[in-house]
Amino acid sequence: MNKEEYRAQVDAVSFSPDFQDRTMARLMDLAREKEKKTMKKFNLRTGLVAAAVAAALSVTAYAAVVMLRPQDVAQRAGNEALAAAFESGGAVMVNETKAVGDYNVTLMGLAGGEDLSRVEGLENGVTRDKTYAVLAYARADGTAIEEDVPDLTVSPLVEGYAPWQLNAWTLGGGVCSFAQDGVLYYLFECDNVEPFADHTVYLSVYPGTHIPPSAELFEFYEETGAIQAKGDAALFLLPLDKSKADPQKAQAMAGDWLQPKPQESQEPTEDPDVDREIIFSQDPQDSESWTVRNYSAK
Repeated sequence: MNKEEYRAQVDAVSFSPDFQDRTMARLMDLAREKEKKTMKKFNLRTGLVAAAVAAALSVTAYAAVVMLRPQDVAQRAGNEALAAAFESGGAVMVNETKAVGDYNVTLMGLAGGEDLSRVEGLENGVTRDKTYAVLAYARADGTAIEEDVPDLTVSPLVEGYAPWQLNAWTLGGGVCSFAQDGVLYYLFECDNVEPFADHTVYLSVYPGTHIPPSAELFEFYEETGAIQAKGDAALFLLPLDKSKADPQKAQAMAGDWLQPKPQESQEPTEDPDVDREIIFSQDPQDSESWTVRNYSAK
């Protein structure tokens, strides 16, 4: 069939009167369906992106709420000068986490001694003769910590000195604690440990409520002076500046530490000023309270 014959046959085809209207309506329907599909895909993609952004913001907000900064903890304790030390860089951020029994314990930061010399107007009991450490406790299974205090003890230890002879009790330790958003925060303080900076100095955390270190918890090698944790006990190495060591002052602080090694855990001596507990509120409008414990009276 040639071109002329084909054209003649097409021209001979008869169309209904409404053919053109029906054809235009169909084309418009197809165009609208295509537009809806395009919009649907666009909206779905936008929704997924929005959901992802919302999830990311939720995680970020949760992390920001759950974990305070060391300066926040110090400020909650009413120690503005110590908070300023963390803010100004007059402190050491550690942020190391170790498992201690059923808890994950984080040593967040450390301040004290000459670090506090950068801060003017020391007040509220903050002195340059103290070492301050901020810790955070969280349950390993994710269960929130509310008002209950973990069955754990914090104490500094120094290699070269037996743990049961140089610890939080002999160094005038004390701790403030409070729970927020499922995390328990500790602000620990003791006599300044910088004089021992030429030794390896630890902050130990171990099971037990306010019990001094013993041979059951730590191995002490008299030949080398090394200390090793046993069981669930953990040792955080304190990053001290060795140039700040003062052997004479350290020896005076240690006192007569050459005593027999105990074979069992020892309870604190019965003294009205030892292991006392005080509960007070920083703000009358604040329902959360601090717990303050003194390891020993100075």
